[in-house]
Amino acid sequence: MPTTRKASVHFVTEALAARGHEVDTISVGFSTLTSFKRPELYAGLSADQKNRFVQTAPRRRSACYLPPLHPFSSGSAALNGINALFFPLYGNLPPAFMKAAIRAADVVAIESGTAIAFFDAVRRINPAARTLYFKRDRLDTVGAATHLQQLERRIAPLFDRVIVPSAAMAEGLPQESRIVAVPQGIDKVAFDACTTSPYAAGSRNGVSVGNMLFDADAVRAMAAADPDVFLHLFGAGISGTFPPNVRLYGERAFADIVPYIKFADFGIAPYRLTERERYLAESSLKLQQYAYCLLPVLVPDILGAGRGNLVGYAPAGEPDWAGKVEMAVALPHDPAWREGILSWDEVAARIEDELAGMRGDAALAGDAAE
Repeated sequence: MPTTRKASVHFVTEALAARGHEVDTISVGFSTLTSFKRPELYAGLSADQKNRFVQTAPRRRSACYLPPLHPFSSGSAALNGINALFFPLYGNLPPAFMKAAIRAADVVAIESGTAIAFFDAVRRINPAARTLYFKRDRLDTVGAATHLQQLERRIAPLFDRVIVPSAAMAEGLPQESRIVAVPQGIDKVAFDACTTSPYAAGSRNGVSVGNMLFDADAVRAMAAADPDVFLHLFGAGISGTFPPNVRLYGERAFADIVPYIKFADFGIAPYRLTERERYLAESSLKLQQYAYCLLPVLVPDILGAGRGNLVGYAPAGEPDWAGKVEMAVALPHDPAWREGILSWDEVAARIEDELAGMRGDAALAGDAAE
């Protein structure tokens, strides 16, 4: 899909296509309503891919389902009550182009979020297709509607596999769910090929990527404590007043962000966390990217030591912000931090192994039925 934000599922689909699979992707959770909230995003989504597939790369087609209205998660109990009625209608009436793709598929993968509303329709349209659930976040953490959280608990055991990037993310799912932990990968080729720093010579720089659970107060405090260190923030919706050594870039293409990560002195993961979000220590994509680039990372102390590169701070009342920032700047960059980090091709290979296992499950079930 033509958004600037590139999530893990996009990398996985690219890697699967590169390995020879025909991959169709359909973006959901958008409608004409999107044009009011995010007009530039809507213009990009509707330009070529509105309710139809376009060839975006070898063996890859992309489409975006854009009905007049779509259900969404809200902080309003009243709106969530209305959307609880709308989600089943939306998910059980997929458009013709989506139904055709589902009928033709051997495997249907559904990402966590609004897309799970289509699970029952997938099973009805193509009962022979194997189903994968890419659970990338806890739905309660990202503020998903209660209806979606309840739906996830019902359908999780019905998927052939539930792929999670962290075993801790499976907490709360029914025990009979077929859960497989496959770590996040990173685009090693992009980082390895990057050779030019965007930073001024002699400057000291920290970088933050993403807006999930973003703690702006922590960033303001660390910036104010060490004004000679520049902090570069990437992510949609990050706004407000920050000290002059903070640079806001908004949402940018992944390729634009790569040099800012690779050549930073340290990373920042300013999550606003509770105990239930500790799984981010294992599943956070940006923590993997920072580690691969050998960056120390400023994080809430609840996340622990990670790969040895995490510098923890107390989100509520850190007594020595300047000391924490200086520690992150000065920490030696240890090559051991990148050990075991997978490429997206390696992630795709593990998913292929699971697909093979699913075919084996089907064969055993057929033998048992004879």
